[in-house]
Order: sequence, then C-alpha cells, then structure tokens
Amino acid sequence: MSPRVSIDPGRLSQFGAATGSTFCLITNPELADAFEIVEDGSYDRYLTVPFTAGDRFEDLLEKTVPEPAHLLVVSPHRFFASPDPELVGRRKIMGMACNSTPTTLAEIRHFLSVMERTSAAEQAAFSDTFFEIAEEAGHLEYVDPRHGTRAVLDHLREDLVWNQQAGPLDWGDQQIVPSGEISVLPIEIREFQEDLKLPLEGEITLRGYPILHSGTPSFSRTDQARIHSRLWALRDNAVKATVEDGRITRLTALDPGAAPALEMLEQMFAVDSRYRIVWEIGHALNTALDILPGNHAMNEVYGGTEGCLHYGLGLTPFTQYHLDIISPDTRVLSSNGPALIGHLDHPTAERVVAGE
Repeated sequence: MSPRVSIDPGRLSQFGAATGSTFCLITNPELADAFEIVEDGSYDRYLTVPFTAGDRFEDLLEKTVPEPAHLLVVSPHRFFASPDPELVGRRKIMGMACNSTPTTLAEIRHFLSVMERTSAAEQAAFSDTFFEIAEEAGHLEYVDPRHGTRAVLDHLREDLVWNQQAGPLDWGDQQIVPSGEISVLPIEIREFQEDLKLPLEGEITLRGYPILHSGTPSFSRTDQARIHSRLWALRDNAVKATVEDGRITRLTALDPGAAPALEMLEQMFAVDSRYRIVWEIGHALNTALDILPGNHAMNEVYGGTEGCLHYGLGLTPFTQYHLDIISPDTRVLSSNGPALIGHLDHPTAERVVAGE
C-alpha cells in the first residue's frame, strides 16, 4: 500500500497567515483516506470535505465551508470550475490542475512538493518586473535563436485580456496551482470567439513539452493518450509555424523526427480549424517546478530558471481539447531591449525529473 500523501498547508505561501482561519481540503471521497493533513495548530480547524459527481462547488461554499478559510481543491476525478467571485467571500481558494489530464496520487505528491517550494513573494516580484518592462515596450518579440524564428505581438492593444496566476492571495481570490503564469488572450479566459485572435505576426517554434487538456464533454482517455503520443515528438524535434494575424497558416518540420507531431497538428486543424488560432500565450514563471515527463496539466507553469513560454491552441469546452506547447527555446523580448522571459544568449535550462 502506498504511503499517504502529506499536505502541509503551512508551507503553501500563497495562503499567508493562518491565524483565525480554517484549512479545508476538498477532494473526491474515494481519495479522502489517501491524504494526511499536517495539523501544526496554526489553523483553528482542519476539515476534509468530499466533492462528488453530484455536488455543485457553490453549494459546498454556502453550506459546508466556513469563513474565513483557506481551501485547497484536489479533484482528479471531478472537474473543478472556479466559482463566481461574489460567492467566495472571506476565503482563499487554490485548485490543483489535476482533472484535464490523467493524474495519479504519485503525480499529486510531486506537484504538492513543487507548491511547497513555490515562493509567492518571488512570483509577485517577477510579475511586477514583467509588467514594468512590458508597459514601456512598443511591442513584444518572441524569438527562438536556436531555430531562427521571430514573431511580434502588439501587446498594448486595448482589447487584449491579461491574467495573472501568481503571487499571494487576498480574501476572495482564487488561483490554479502550482501557480506561476501571466497569460494573454483576446477575450476573457472562459470565453471563446473564433473571429478573435491575438495580434501576433511572424514565425514561432513549437519544440518542447505538449500538454493536451481534455474538456468537460464526453471524450476518451485512450484518444487523448494517442493524440498526445504523436505530439510528444515535439519534445526533441521542432516544427516552425507561420502565423498571420494570429492564425497558423503553415507548418514546417525543422527536424525529420517532428513528422508525427506535424501530421497530428494538421489532422487537428482539418477536424476543427479553430485549432489554427494561437488563442493564448502563457508566460510561465514557476522556477521551483521540474518538468515531469508525460501529459501533465500541472507542468504548464514550468518557468525554467528565467521564465518560460508556452503557446495555447483551442479552448475547452468549445474545442474538444486545449493544447499547450511549452517552448523553452523561446525568449520574450521587449522592443526596446530588456528580456521579459529568458535571455537571448542564455537558453532557459530544462529541468526534468524521472517520469513517464
């Protein structure tokens, strides 16, 4: 029998001071006995609340979870959707991204250790610097010196939506964890319109770690694994994507080994042309995270040593899947010089732990 997974809320820096609060673990009932909460007395109470297929998270907030409280949601067997901010009240919510890809207890243990090493203060400082540089720049450049690609984003356009999932939480805040991402999209994060797109022009390199997220509609884990296995060729082989007005118009294999991934991307484009839209650019800044090889949603915030970039195609539940491609070769530069992610002459280090 595997040892229980230990959760030490006192080591999750985003929550802040525990004084006078309740710590609440919300998880699927079949997993409740798999977790052990470290109760060091910092909190007034420690609760474990079941989250089943028939539950509405909003009802749990109303009927079961007291205020003030710090909530950690670990729900690999049931999709967790962030509740309406007006319902959160004097609570702080962290939800592990463990449902859109298959997630075992061993993987939850790995990413909990990442969360414990994550510094909310350091992420807040990183974010402040990022936005200070971005606000002074006329445009942002996405440059891959290894593969010779460059694209330009008109990041100051007023209709773009920037989201920050990093730093400490205030009462009423919610955060997907492990934390550490600044993303830009053409509309609010839960919405999708195929006539919208990011003002991105040029060439980008797809080379790194693909994450294939499933949505809430019916789907097959077998199909998800099959598609991801083809895209996994991007780990060591690059595809160049030509982007015109935010849409991918052409794919070119830069390495012979990239053929399976290029063919799968083309098949996805043929089935649903909305996958051609570069819907999201994620600037990841979790420098405490080691990549766990395989299809793991929680790899998304991998920040290497100086931040890391990922591109997002599609958006569930509007498309069957959402594809993120972590691209550690890409630097993000401001038009007037300073780097926001990585350095032009020092590639982001790729730290990988043993896994699939």
